[in-house]
Amino acid sequence: MTIVVAVSVADGLILASDSATTQSITLTDGHVDTINIWNSANKIFNLRKGLALGAMTWGRANFASISIASHCKNLREILTNGGGTPHADALDPTSYTVEEVAERVRDHFAALYALEPVGVFGMLVGGYGSADEKPSVWEIEISDQGVKLSQPWPSGEEGIFQQGQPEAIARIVDGVSRSLPIALTRLGVDADQADMYADAIRAEIGLPIVHLAMPLAEAIELADFLVDATIKFVRFTPGDAFVGGPVEVAALTRHEGFKWVSRKHYYPANLNPGVEP
Repeated sequence: MTIVVAVSVADGLILASDSATTQSITLTDGHVDTINIWNSANKIFNLRKGLALGAMTWGRANFASISIASHCKNLREILTNGGGTPHADALDPTSYTVEEVAERVRDHFAALYALEPVGVFGMLVGGYGSADEKPSVWEIEISDQGVKLSQPWPSGEEGIFQQGQPEAIARIVDGVSRSLPIALTRLGVDADQADMYADAIRAEIGLPIVHLAMPLAEAIELADFLVDATIKFVRFTPGDAFVGGPVEVAALTRHEGFKWVSRKHYYPANLNPGVEP
């Protein structure tokens, strides 16, 4: 499990995530047993150095036992220098769209998934195209049901995106649990009307906590808060702490590009000048 959050405002796009990744095993009876929960996974990536293009991942943590982070670095090399094949050209920094980059990411990971078609792989690709004044985001989902590429909201509009463990954020933003339709049914509401009533309740008590004109600093704090709140929520609820570790945050703007706000290193930076993972 994981939590990844994107907050989009007029001045930029914020990506935030936890650092937990789970190692599990499926037993002969079909039960999935947790072996380890590690808290140092990397889930946010710059897709092209010098450009305001980022991605963050959830779902499957690796292909061929190689982390998604390493695969993203391989893709970054292709987008920067080309891959030596007609369909793996380097990205032209003067002429590209975020949708084009999302399609490149989709195709790259769809090929990897085809070799190991297990589970669900998700990735959000966002930032600025060469001619964009406002950010846009695209969601990729790859599973045994196929490959999907879609926009969570229209380009240039404000929005909050989340994937992974959604319950804490649903309670904060919507004011109610995602299980509200089930609760309404148990309380006597007809099953075919439960979703309608749940949506009406959310519309009455939900909070519009993100605005298009929100300053970038507040958008950063909001994204960080939503991830941190989820980590603490999971910590104090029954079950394994599938969300945790350091919170990482990156900000993407048209003029400053991709900038880390907070991140972790597996080595002391002062001992490795000029090295960036």
